Amino acid sequence: MDMELITTLFRTSIRMATPILLASLGGALTYHAGIINVAMEGLMLISAFFSVVFSYLTGNAFYGIIAGMMASILISLLYSVFVSFLKANNFAIGFAINILVSSLTLFLMRIMFKGENAFNSPDIAPIPELKLITGNYFLDNYILNFSILTYLSILIAFVLAFIVYKTSFGLRLRVCGEMPQALTTAGVKVGFVQLCSSVLCGALCGLAGAQLSLYNVRMFSREMTGGRGFVALAAILISGGKPKRILVISLLFGVFDALSVKLQGEKVAPQFALMLPYVMSVVVLLLFHLKSRKGLKNA
Repeated sequence: MDMELITTLFRTSIRMATPILLASLGGALTYHAGIINVAMEGLMLISAFFSVVFSYLTGNAFYGIIAGMMASILISLLYSVFVSFLKANNFAIGFAINILVSSLTLFLMRIMFKGENAFNSPDIAPIPELKLITGNYFLDNYILNFSILTYLSILIAFVLAFIVYKTSFGLRLRVCGEMPQALTTAGVKVGFVQLCSSVLCGALCGLAGAQLSLYNVRMFSREMTGGRGFVALAAILISGGKPKRILVISLLFGVFDALSVKLQGEKVAPQFALMLPYVMSVVVLLLFHLKSRKGLKNA
């Protein structure tokens, strides 16, 4: 295979994997707290919208990222109020949030940008890359010169692995999901722990949406998340919420995404290319389920 093609596929894989990794790490926190968060699709989408709007208005990607994170956190808090305190069904509320955000972003975009279903402008400030040219082909193309959020996401994966399994907060988080009665007996409110996990999930999904709209494509379009929130949920379920495993699985999904982009340029039906990452997600989930059932039978 041509070296240039391998390099292009690798860089595209990393770019595609970063939003999934960030969203998955956020969803892993609520997963450990006892909530399977199906609202990540909406959290990423609302962040993608406000990241583009504020990046465009201010000419600064940092303000766009902050705006996207704040919007995602607010929606995540709304989700948490219904699920953690009002005890509503998390799946029903999650899908309702996704529909709400989809309609809200479309409504706001058509008001702000003259009835368009997509907004693209050279005035949208993109997320910068870590620009370091060493002259070494491997370092320049495989290690350096990616989005700053890519490096941050990898760091966050290791930090969360430490927090979840080595700190008192992580212990409370896991007990909240596994034995909430024990947490209540210890005098810690389950709803408060779940609220904290939802805020952190909102922040990380906000970073995911910003990466998607300010780096991957540098625009906003209707439903631009394209099911990545559900791919992130698949990564969480497959990994059991373990951050380091999520890192590896997200990279795998990134490869599938990169292959779908490559296939769109070949003589392959575009519908097949677009559905490849999601088909592979279903296949991987099925294999994981079969392996889990086999393990239970052997036990």
